[in-house]
Amino acid sequence: MQAVTVQGKNKVKVKKMKTPEIQNGTDMIIRVTSTAICGSDLHLYRKSMPISDDYIIGHEPMGIVEEVGPGVKNIKKR
Repeated sequence: MQAVTVQGKNKVKVKKMKTPEIQNGTDMIIRVTSTAICGSDLHLYRKSMPISDDYIIGHEPMGIVEEVGPGVKNIKKR
């Protein structure tokens, strides 16, 4: 998958990252169709919080449900 990653203070890069997997019963995986950043992402971009390089930013995704864990009851795979 492609993701926007932090590569140092005030530096980001789109990189190919490992494909996500269901790890917990309540996890779900979506194919992101659009996303946005918000003010809290700027803290990560500016590295004013301790994070490692390759940290994936952006936590406002919208998309299509591709897979759900066994504990997910109200959302179904498309």
